[in-house]
Amino acid sequence: MSDPMTNSKKVMIQIGYDEKLTHHAEHLLRGLGMDAVADKVTVVWNKRLRTTAGRAYSNLAKIELNPRLQLLSEEKMEQEINQTFLHELAHVVAHARNLNRRIQPHGPEWKEACADLGIPGEERCHSLNLGRTTRRKNFAYICPECEEVIYRVKRMSRSVACYQCCKNHNSGKYDHRYKLIEKRLV
Repeated sequence: MSDPMTNSKKVMIQIGYDEKLTHHAEHLLRGLGMDAVADKVTVVWNKRLRTTAGRAYSNLAKIELNPRLQLLSEEKMEQEINQTFLHELAHVVAHARNLNRRIQPHGPEWKEACADLGIPGEERCHSLNLGRTTRRKNFAYICPECEEVIYRVKRMSRSVACYQCCKNHNSGKYDHRYKLIEKRLV
């Protein structure tokens, strides 16, 4: 079975700023009466996105899209790019409408923004096969009490104790007796 994310022909994919989608976002935002947000919105293709189709930085009015969306079959590509673009733009809209309140990422405010952008009933997750990336674990952290091992890609920046041991023996508070011991993996 072939991977839907690959094509046999060589395709040039766009990376970086997308002028067409940025202008489309501006147009949609102005249509919703959100001129201030429209003035600063940007849409970019970010090659560092691996397993997610898109991401929104609502406070910056910035939308990032996964360039692998451009590798979908021609019949799916335009639809998936548009759907992902609108999904992420809805995050920007919901945030801008609720600046002084904390809102759930896919809560009622986001659903209302989706409806206003023409995608009522939008789901919070896509069903695209973007694959999972696995990164080699470089560090192991071992509890001196229960010998539980936690594997990490990056080094922990501060002292951490075994959660379960602290919970069981010290009312959930940090206890240096259960400080995890770092071991670098080669």
